[in-house]
Amino acid sequence: MNLVLRLLMACFVITAPTLLFLGLMRGLEKMRDDALLLALAERDDTPQDVSSAAAEALDKGPIRADGRGGDRASSGEDAAADVVPTADEFACATCGASNMAGAKYCQDCLGELNR
Repeated sequence: MNLVLRLLMACFVITAPTLLFLGLMRGLEKMRDDALLLALAERDDTPQDVSSAAAEALDKGPIRADGRGGDRASSGEDAAADVVPTADEFACATCGASNMAGAKYCQDCLGELNR
């Protein structure tokens, strides 16, 4: 019985922070007010840096767990054409998306990466 209790506690300690983080990310996405951002971007009396930051936030998609936002303005092929892989990244042969070195599957199309 003591072993079962310890295993349950270990599972809780391992999974609780992950679930809390994912809940926080989803909650922040739900709280985002696009109408307010649009109003800030269109107002004439708003400072330029605030207006441009609001417009930039509207162009980006939801924030992913890795901290990057998707680009709503461009669709699949256009987004892949804009991405130039660096030395530690390489492009997917199927969709052209940039992937980290050592990745086995593409992060956008989930296709297997051939080297």
